[in-house]
Amino acid sequence: MIKKISILILMMLLVQGCQTVQNKTNNLIEKEEKYLEKFINKKIAKVIQEFGEPTQYLTPDPESGGGKLIYNTKKLGIKCVRTFEVDESERIVGFSSKGCF
Repeated sequence: MIKKISILILMMLLVQGCQTVQNKTNNLIEKEEKYLEKFINKKIAKVIQEFGEPTQYLTPDPESGGGKLIYNTKKLGIKCVRTFEVDESERIVGFSSKGCF
């Protein structure tokens, strides 16, 4: 009986710990999105000033419309990819972020 209670308590602690990690991860993602939102409708020079030269720059194509600024970095062994979507006037119109905190 004591063994079952001990296992139950241990399981509850593990579940609570996982929820804490999930909450922290969600907060970091939200913070990253708020940080990147400030670049919307800004010229690409503002992004380059903040992050340096991009790893890859796909220039806007008159037919398809948008281009992309892509930044690949590593922090604590985790690959971070930030992509900024650029319109024909070289303004930031969108972004995505994977693995960045």
